[in-house]
Amino acid sequence: MPNKFTRWYVNDLGKGSEFLSADWCDIFIAWVAEQAGVRKQVGTFAYTPDHANWFASKGRWGTTPKRGAIVFFDWQGGKARSGIDHVGIVYQVNRDGTITTIEGNNMNQVVKKTRSSSLIVGYGYWS
Repeated sequence: MPNKFTRWYVNDLGKGSEFLSADWCDIFIAWVAEQAGVRKQVGTFAYTPDHANWFASKGRWGTTPKRGAIVFFDWQGGKARSGIDHVGIVYQVNRDGTITTIEGNNMNQVVKKTRSSSLIVGYGYWS
């Protein structure tokens, strides 16, 4: 179902209309980066494995959580970028080893979540 993020992706960025009904977690990341004026550093993607590979190709991929980093998840607990299912923004690194994130397309909403490190494939660092 189209929302303000997928409409922005299609209308403002000129992407194909098929993205109006796409999973939008990574589109949300691009939208947030646009609002913050850092889209060139964060990238503009709809497919999470491609986004993670882009960070890796720029030497900005790692496994250390940092506030503001883009975090990539695999719900099966794998560590391969090809298995990435979801993406968010690190809001806070918690003392217990978890992270708190801001994520789009979580039950079709933007939410703040606390996540276990066991689901994290890695992080993209934009700054």
